[in-house]
Amino acid sequence: MTAAGGDGVEIERKWLLTGVPARIDAFEHGDPDPAIERLRLRQGYLRPATEAEIDAIAGSNGPPGIDRIRFGRLRSIESAGGIRHVLTVKSGSGLVRREVEWTIPAAAFEAAWPETAGRRIEKTRWRVREADGLVWEIDRFEHLHLVLAEVETADEATAATIEVPDWLAPAIDREVTHEPLFTNAEIALRAGLGG
Repeated sequence: MTAAGGDGVEIERKWLLTGVPARIDAFEHGDPDPAIERLRLRQGYLRPATEAEIDAIAGSNGPPGIDRIRFGRLRSIESAGGIRHVLTVKSGSGLVRREVEWTIPAAAFEAAWPETAGRRIEKTRWRVREADGLVWEIDRFEHLHLVLAEVETADEATAATIEVPDWLAPAIDREVTHEPLFTNAEIALRAGLGG
């Protein structure tokens, strides 16, 4: 959820799954797995930021006009530790994208949320920490028959050599890293929630 590549860069590969992997299903049915964390996410999309807007805010100490957020992705993240709200601004597509992210107050989230109507998604995310340090994220989207897996890396060379773990491989349909239809922003348009 933060830029793994550092310097405001997200380097991420993504796969379409046939369903929730058996390891996640077992966890959901009471099989303890200390490597798994479950999150509930609500996210909505304002208009995309321009490159000039990203340049202007990338070095700032906080999000643009927190009382008047006008662009980017709003996300509410519910975990065992509570709920936090995040504003993220991204640009680009495919493996490497530019990303700037801030934690914002709940009031700022709620004030901007109505502007995301028709461009929202809800999903359950399972974060699975592997011994090699990678964190695999499995997203099951509500209101859609869609499950995706993604993993962020520190650099493109590492991304190119990623091997899918044994517990995930049986659930993979295909890699969709370079397919724009599988970005969350595009999925939100298809879901059309919050009219």
